[in-house]
Amino acid sequence: MEKSLQAIKIVLLLVVVLFSHLITAQTVQGHYEGALTRNGSVQLISFDFNNNKTTYDIPEIGYIDVIPEKISQGKDTLNVKIFYGDFYFFLDPNTGDLTGASKDAKPEIRIHLKKTEAKEKNFTEEEIKFSNADVSLAGILYKPKKTDNPIPYVILVHRSGWEDRNTPWYHSLANILASKGIGVLLYDKRGTGKSTGNFSVADFNDFAQDAASAFDYLKARNDLNYGKIGFLGASQGGWIVPLAANKVSDCGFAILIVGPAVSLYEQDMNRVQYTLAGEGYSKESIDSALHYSALFFKYIQSNKAKDWDALKKYASVIKEEKWIDQLDIPQSQTGEDVIWWRKNKYDPKEALSTIKCPVLSVLGEKDVLIPPAENKNKMETYLTKAGVKHKIITIKGCGHDMITQGEMNGAEENWPYTYWQWQKQPDEFVNSILEFIKK
Repeated sequence: MEKSLQAIKIVLLLVVVLFSHLITAQTVQGHYEGALTRNGSVQLISFDFNNNKTTYDIPEIGYIDVIPEKISQGKDTLNVKIFYGDFYFFLDPNTGDLTGASKDAKPEIRIHLKKTEAKEKNFTEEEIKFSNADVSLAGILYKPKKTDNPIPYVILVHRSGWEDRNTPWYHSLANILASKGIGVLLYDKRGTGKSTGNFSVADFNDFAQDAASAFDYLKARNDLNYGKIGFLGASQGGWIVPLAANKVSDCGFAILIVGPAVSLYEQDMNRVQYTLAGEGYSKESIDSALHYSALFFKYIQSNKAKDWDALKKYASVIKEEKWIDQLDIPQSQTGEDVIWWRKNKYDPKEALSTIKCPVLSVLGEKDVLIPPAENKNKMETYLTKAGVKHKIITIKGCGHDMITQGEMNGAEENWPYTYWQWQKQPDEFVNSILEFIKK
């Protein structure tokens, strides 16, 4: 009987401990700071756990106040997906520390976080709305708190696809610039977030007018102590910014992050060529893919049956190639992709050659989508023709997202002499933007 009572007590004790752990894991709240580790190499990370929203920072890659891709409570773990993939966390009920590891990364990435006080932001965020004709655009206005002197404001112009105020790249940049004393207007692209409209049927002129409407909204805000107002756009946004700048009378500056100086058709040809080269395909394969792309754009421009037949014939020849997923293979002569390419036949030459404000162009050395070799000289030619102050820089080691690749700093891991170097957004990226805006 005594043994049975003792066994029951042990079971009850285990249940209490487990239940306590589960309850604690479910109520993780507050600010945590720590590091990711990979075989001894570290990268700083922090989390803000709140009932209504959880965010994280990885300052070294330029990720600030980013919402995790997903977060869920497991049986006894907190599961979170961040930039580096899926992680599971355990909460130590005695110390309050959060420890965890990646689910799939090899070698394993570990994480250790300690609860601490969060730092107060030096800017405020205001929910805003403005309109472009019948499209209502919503967003956030980031306002630095200390504004005794007029401050510059920048309007962030989105890339292609679905992007809103929470898109990590733009959301992080808005936070970084605001923390450095720059006012920022970040709006949900039409058809995303709280904005109305449909981005999939809009053309570049529509997007440029949306950005110009944001400019007009800021100019009408008499309560803002603003100085100059300008635009910053990345990738597709780099095509749109010159159009927007030319739609307003007194644009203060235009910043093009991996913004193309070539037409849409040329850019896609460059993408195919440089992507396949980067993946190690032969010259024969690259030439074959480029031949297909040339046939594709010939049909897009001519809309002739003979060009469609030639395109489909060559598509059947290359259908088994491993690289075919890099190409646009239309299913019909009037498919959505065909219509989109015809609607967006655009070359930035005129907009860049006639722009009236100072321009900063930032390219990535290893960008296969907007390769410097195909864009830098054209950008220089067009901006020189425009007669405006301009600066073109290429940031070493960066791809299209302005982040370097993670890699070993030697042939093989041999701690402490050779070790993993984490992905990083070089300081030159943000510093160049700040210097240009504040000049």
